[in-house]
Amino acid sequence: MNVTALLQSFVPSTARPLAPRPYLVPSIYLTCIVGSFIPPGLIRSSSVALTVSYLIAQIPKATTGDVASDVLTPIQAVLVLMHWFDFYILHDPNDFRRSGVSEDDVKKRSVWERFKWYADLNTSMRGIGWDWRVKNIPEPTLSSPTKW
Repeated sequence: MNVTALLQSFVPSTARPLAPRPYLVPSIYLTCIVGSFIPPGLIRSSSVALTVSYLIAQIPKATTGDVASDVLTPIQAVLVLMHWFDFYILHDPNDFRRSGVSEDDVKKRSVWERFKWYADLNTSMRGIGWDWRVKNIPEPTLSSPTKW
């Protein structure tokens, strides 16, 4: 398969029904965030990866009518899946730190604080405020560090 054929497979054809599915990408994020609460292991890894893969497979079945949205939505969804693999399968999510948060603060988080922490970890594409941020992004200039 050549690159042109691959790219054309993402461009909507007139045979696909016009049916925007605005819930798919938020559902993918929510699956990753809620899946963060499952204890580490094969069940968490496989259930989240399979659910997200299923949701990603639903994206090309319909078109939004906008070529840019039809091309960028699967890319964003695959990036979320890649983040999941990086943060939860290749690493332990507790290895990642927000700027100014100590290890003791991480251990004392309530369920709501963990939900906010997991949501921020899963939705931060450039890592602003995290120890894994993209190079050349300065430290956040908050007067006091965010408590997660």
